Amino acid sequence: MVLIDIFANKKVDNFTVFASLPDMGRVGGLVSSYLASNLKAENIANIISSPKPWVSVKDGVIESAKDVYKIYFSESEKILILTGDSQPEDHRELLDLCNTFLDFCLSIGKIKRLYTAGGSLNEMLTGEPRVVGVATKPELRKVLEDANVDTLGSEFTTITWFNGLILGIASDRHIEAIGFYGEISDKALPQPLAAKSIVKAFSRIEGKAISTKLFDAQYEEVLDHIERNKGIKSLDK
Repeated sequence: MVLIDIFANKKVDNFTVFASLPDMGRVGGLVSSYLASNLKAENIANIISSPKPWVSVKDGVIESAKDVYKIYFSESEKILILTGDSQPEDHRELLDLCNTFLDFCLSIGKIKRLYTAGGSLNEMLTGEPRVVGVATKPELRKVLEDANVDTLGSEFTTITWFNGLILGIASDRHIEAIGFYGEISDKALPQPLAAKSIVKAFSRIEGKAISTKLFDAQYEEVLDHIERNKGIKSLDK
């Protein structure tokens, strides 16, 4: 079960939605959190999960463990964004999250188009990560093609968890939607360059100027982390 806490009431027609959560390489979370920050969006609501079957402990004091998914709205760009630090671990909670979020979106007004994003594993990846896409209607494939985004091939037949399921539920509600998946070669470490490629593709389709420079700084931090770990491993030997 999830609950929604609304901070600001909005009524907007024809707004865009971008909703994605951390997955392989944390790509989905990197994209949505970056958009919320870069577009100076306002936190207008939170979706809060039911308590987990464990508690958090800090300095000997416990509190209930809950996941919080934040909803932002950019007034200037008319974009509503869902982001968070995790994904539901239970499929029933996942379905509840998707439906609660879309119910909230539709209470605001008409959704022009919904986007989501995630990682796509390619262990042979070299150079700038490629973005592949899927859509809820055949005619949207032309939108992807015009933005130089390849359609996801027949090598993939399912897209799991939030960054896939949200597309299916949107389609069932007759909301047109597009999913972007940036290629990554490592599932364990954050992949900001894949997120950067997705934001660039989104910017081309929506005709928006969104800077991606901060992703380069995030990538440098990942490289530093790798180098530090190499040094620790060398000492262990």
